[in-house]
Amino acid sequence: MSILEDLYFGNIDPNTGGHCQKAAETASATEDRLMALLTGKERDLFIDYANANAEINGATAVEKFTLGFRLGALFLVDVFTGTK
Repeated sequence: MSILEDLYFGNIDPNTGGHCQKAAETASATEDRLMALLTGKERDLFIDYANANAEINGATAVEKFTLGFRLGALFLVDVFTGTK
């Protein structure tokens, strides 16, 4: 199976592991503690904030992945042709 097929079928997940894993676990635990403390409008406000933040983070991750992939392709073009 090629690396592109592995990526397509989910055998490669660039969003798991790495140096951010501990921070993600801390954020999740902190969110759980906050949700237990908040009620009513404050809880709803926090949920709205968390959802908007997740949407921003998701869009940013897609953009960075795409830019990184394009940069990698430019490296390959330069390696094989000596030009951009």
